[in-house]
Amino acid sequence: MLMNRVGWAAAGMVAVMLGVTGCGGAGGTQEKGGVSATSAASATARPEDSGPITKAKMRIVLADVTADVGAPPNDPDWARMDAKFQIGTLGDCTVSYKGFDTAAATLDVARTNALADALTGRGWTEARKRKERTAADGTVDLVEGVFKKRGWTVVMEYRLFTDNRSLGLTAFDEACVRKVRVAGGAVLPD
Repeated sequence: MLMNRVGWAAAGMVAVMLGVTGCGGAGGTQEKGGVSATSAASATARPEDSGPITKAKMRIVLADVTADVGAPPNDPDWARMDAKFQIGTLGDCTVSYKGFDTAAATLDVARTNALADALTGRGWTEARKRKERTAADGTVDLVEGVFKKRGWTVVMEYRLFTDNRSLGLTAFDEACVRKVRVAGGAVLPD
C-alpha cells in the first residue's frame, strides 16, 4: 500500500505541475458551484506576511495552515520522496505537503474547504473557481483549488481513493518556474 500512496502522490504532483505551468489541462474535472465563502474579511495579515516568500518561509506556511485546520502532518514517505525531487530543475521551484487520512485526522471535503478558507484568510487569492468531481455514487472524490500570493501559486488537491484519502498542497515560485521553462529545463528527475 505504501508504494501505491507514494506512487499516486508522485503522479499527482507531475499532473499538477504540468497544469500550473500551462503544459496540461484539467483532465475531465467538472466545476461545481459550491465554492465556500472565504474568511478573508475577518482575517488580518500576519506580521511575518511581508517581504519575499522564500522556500523556507513557504514550508512554514504549508505546515502552519495544515496544522491550523487539523490536517495530519506531512507524510514522512512523501517528504523523503519530495526531498529527492527537490534536486534540480522544477524541484528548485517547489515546496509541497501531502497528508493521508488517519484515525486522528480524517480528511474530507469539509477539511479541504477549511484549508482553502485558511489560505484565503491569510491573504491568498483563490485564482479560479474551486473544482469538485463527483463519483458515480454521489461522493466527491476530487477537490482542486488554486491560490496566488506575491509571486507564488499553491495548488490544493483532495483525493478520495478506494483505500485512502489524501490532501496535498504544492507551492510554485512562479518566477523560478518561468526561468526553468525558458532554459528548457522543465524535466523531472529519474
